[in-house]
Amino acid sequence: MSRTDTAVRPLAVTFAAVVMLVAAVGYAVGVGVCIWLLVNPQDQSFYGREVSDWFWVFQGALNLALVFGFVWIARLALRGDYGAGMTITMLAALNIFFSLFSLLHIYGAVELVLSVAVLIANLTPRARAWYVRNLPTVA
Repeated sequence: MSRTDTAVRPLAVTFAAVVMLVAAVGYAVGVGVCIWLLVNPQDQSFYGREVSDWFWVFQGALNLALVFGFVWIARLALRGDYGAGMTITMLAALNIFFSLFSLLHIYGAVELVLSVAVLIANLTPRARAWYVRNLPTVA
């Protein structure tokens, strides 16, 4: 991969990567909550009753996978990887769609605003140029 050291990372790319890292921290908290609820069955009420332990194991495993995935994508975006830029755009668009299901809650509204901000930031001309700069040229 050819890399120019003189290129300055756009603020929009840094913003998108930081939001990805904040989301990773949120999923890490989710892993901790799942572990807590797994070892404390008296606290695991879901619609007024206990839930199978496998639910918390599966949810914790998914959250852990998202932690690693989001950190990995953020690091690649900071380096200027084109695939990371496309992945961030796709994830922001998906988050916009899914945030509409919880729009009446503060979580859904915050998720919608952040997802729109990341999508706009990641599609700016400077951000796109940052991702494209490492693509191989066709001879």
